[in-house]
Amino acid sequence: MGGIAEAREKTLNLLTQGMKLQVQVDGDGDILVKFSDTSTAVWFTFSEQEFEDGAPTQGFVHINAPILREVAKSAELYEWLVTQGTMYRIGFVRAIHAEDGTISLMFRYALLADYLDEDELSTAMWSVIGTADELDEELQKQFGGKRWVD
Repeated sequence: MGGIAEAREKTLNLLTQGMKLQVQVDGDGDILVKFSDTSTAVWFTFSEQEFEDGAPTQGFVHINAPILREVAKSAELYEWLVTQGTMYRIGFVRAIHAEDGTISLMFRYALLADYLDEDELSTAMWSVIGTADELDEELQKQFGGKRWVD
């Protein structure tokens, strides 16, 4: 298929024309989709991988949903991340260090853009947002922090 531009264009078309969703595109070309009945949202970001053997560049679609922000660093949080945060059938929980010294948690899943179709994108998106929507309340009780909607 190609790189980032092709992956972004394909994803945008599937979301807006295929699934009829309202989206926002930021200055970096990342795509945001919000839903009124969830405590989180979903961001689509893009990357590409070049291979040394002359194979074509591969584009990737990353589906990200925020779980918590402003979570205090702790040994218990890091232990949960390495023992449970990577144990999902699809995706994993990613920790992002914020400038204020806290942690933001995000659920993330990647898809190869070459053969991406509407069913695969929709299923992956709903799986990611559903998982993050469940995890935000569970992990907030355990580690504190604020949900995306708070």
